[in-house]
Amino acid sequence: MKRRIAISIGLPAVLVAAALAVTANGQQSGPRTITLRATSQLDHVQGVDNPPSGHSAGDALVFTEKLLNSSHQTIGSDAANCTFLFGQQSLCTGVYSLSGGQVMVQLKQPGLTGTRTYTQAITGGTGRYARASGTVTVNQQSSGDHFTFHIHLPG
Repeated sequence: MKRRIAISIGLPAVLVAAALAVTANGQQSGPRTITLRATSQLDHVQGVDNPPSGHSAGDALVFTEKLLNSSHQTIGSDAANCTFLFGQQSLCTGVYSLSGGQVMVQLKQPGLTGTRTYTQAITGGTGRYARASGTVTVNQQSSGDHFTFHIHLPG
């Protein structure tokens, strides 16, 4: 059972350095928002067909992806788990491993087929991304998925 779900984030090193500027005394310079775009490349995927047989609520999809910048260079990775609800919707949680920390997201995904645009909630992070909030807009297209991140970091 091969299905594609994309939840991805990427932070080019230049954006990370600019967004995490520190003052001369080593303290971060205050609240800020990082806006960026990225794509992903599916790495591993595993579908779980729970009873009853066939597509039904309770089925699951677990996957990992490589995170790519605009030059198609790998800049991180992600891992997610989605549990199917009724119809095509699924409830997903994911984590993005980036240089300096991780970003966590949750979402109710609308479906796996066709062109879909939906929003994920950033629920937190670790390291550089501690206490992160914001959103990730995902635009699924037949030519590949496109992501726009609005990561809010406290000062």
